[in-house]
Amino acid sequence: MIESGANRQNKKTSAKKPAVKSLRGARLDHYTSTRESVGFVVREVWRLFARCLQPRIAREGVTIGMWFALRMLWDEDGMTQRELGERVGINGPTMVMALNSMERAGLVKRVQNRTDRRKINVFLTERGRKSKNKLWPMAAEVLALGLAGLTHKQVQSLNKMLTQIRVNLESDHFGCH
Repeated sequence: MIESGANRQNKKTSAKKPAVKSLRGARLDHYTSTRESVGFVVREVWRLFARCLQPRIAREGVTIGMWFALRMLWDEDGMTQRELGERVGINGPTMVMALNSMERAGLVKRVQNRTDRRKINVFLTERGRKSKNKLWPMAAEVLALGLAGLTHKQVQSLNKMLTQIRVNLESDHFGCH
């Protein structure tokens, strides 16, 4: 079979391009401006959620770091200090400092694990459990502010897309998770 010059040229051109995955036609092998970067936009949105939530929860003596720990403990009370730090994304020493503050505020108590004395489990106190009734509406208010103008279907799609991004990044073999 005889190849035309155009076909040979296309093969040469495509052979020189680096193997970069595309996203339905979007090129991922070039620099995007900061405002077009999904990672940057996600970071900015997170920062703004935290900035809007902090003054609300501060009225109850809770910092943003405490909020994230409380949020996890409301879902699963009694996890180890290490598990809590991993889920919240706070390293060991910083988690210890946050838990010290939370203990002083009467929100949590730490108990040595019964089966492995090296582990410390973190439990909500009655005050920590009840704080959900005051703090949760504050977070809902900020979330409503952030999601204003989006339909229920758009919010579901956004959540699905962000969850997929998280799953993709958690599988990274360079250890970003």
